[in-house]
Amino acid sequence: MTSGSEYSPVELRTDRMATGGEAVARLDDGRVVFVRGALADELVRVEIVEKKKRFARGVVIDVVEASPHRVTASCSHALSGECGGCDWMHIGSDEQRSYKEAIVVEQLRRLGGIERPDVVSPALDRGRRTTVRCHVTGGQAGYSARRSDQSFVADECGAVDPRLEELLVNGRFGDATEIALRLGSATGERMIMTNGTSELVGVPDDVLVVSAADPGDAAIHDVVAGKTWRVSAHSFFQTSHGGAEALVAAVGRGLGQSEGPVLDLYAGVGLLGGGAASDRVRCAVESNPSSVHDARHNLGPDVQVVQSRVERWSPTNFSTVIADPARRGLGKDGVTLIDGTNASHLVLVSCDPASLGRDAGLLAERGWGHQRAEVIDMFPDTSRLEVVSTFTR
Repeated sequence: MTSGSEYSPVELRTDRMATGGEAVARLDDGRVVFVRGALADELVRVEIVEKKKRFARGVVIDVVEASPHRVTASCSHALSGECGGCDWMHIGSDEQRSYKEAIVVEQLRRLGGIERPDVVSPALDRGRRTTVRCHVTGGQAGYSARRSDQSFVADECGAVDPRLEELLVNGRFGDATEIALRLGSATGERMIMTNGTSELVGVPDDVLVVSAADPGDAAIHDVVAGKTWRVSAHSFFQTSHGGAEALVAAVGRGLGQSEGPVLDLYAGVGLLGGGAASDRVRCAVESNPSSVHDARHNLGPDVQVVQSRVERWSPTNFSTVIADPARRGLGKDGVTLIDGTNASHLVLVSCDPASLGRDAGLLAERGWGHQRAEVIDMFPDTSRLEVVSTFTR
């Protein structure tokens, strides 16, 4: 939202990129301003859209001195500003990786108390998403604007696999207000989950259309790390095929020279433990019933799959732990549980750099040392990221 502001535009020099994806600048009174649409080290005219006691938020209305890393957004919806999904499409791909690495280093230092964190950001193929959630307006799919409940109809989306973009742009979704599209990249299986009437969905005949209220046993399959994975309609799976491959590989590197049985916490459909340590994983803990059903199928009878919230599960002894918590991170309860396993090796997957920083601090209090982190750019052209960190004690 950039119009109707009660504040006059200001000219600001940005400093660095913040965890939320905005550039950081300061007002004359010393307040931090989070500037959407800017890069680090740019001179920009900014419309202030929100002021708080300790900070403000603004949006770029003109670039006075551009960063050499600024590029023209390739999507018309991003270029017009109506879509907030690809919030870093105006930043060159190499610089996106550099910014993400710097953000992780800052959070590990500031919140984790790690003086010199070892953080790397390997180059990846810029894969497209194979899972996407959309709003529906007048029977057509699209997205919501950044920090807004307003939605728009999309006539293109280069962020998703072309096989899903076809459905997103050309599909008709009847009385639905929300849909989820999912693709098995290796198998070509496509699924639409709708909160409307399934019979009113108009898509090619090969697409499986299911009701969000009762999808039954509907599932797609994909191949990652040389294995076929069943993913049911309500199960979580990584957003892109390339990202899933990269994440499993990074977890494998994080396991390194660890030995002994592996415990997989927040296991989802079993991808990380089963993909990176199939010969060692002995137990997987997951709370989502659909994901538990899939994990039991994917991991086989030799792995105990427990349906429970991780924090409520009673730990037993394991030498190595893989943990992939939600955005909020492990927190005190998760760290306490891991501590109770008596493990000496932990591979932690974090989707928020601030929660990683907090978890690193909590783990340090229990005697865990941070060894290394890999930033996985699973969401190109966005400020979102995944981090695979190794801790030992």
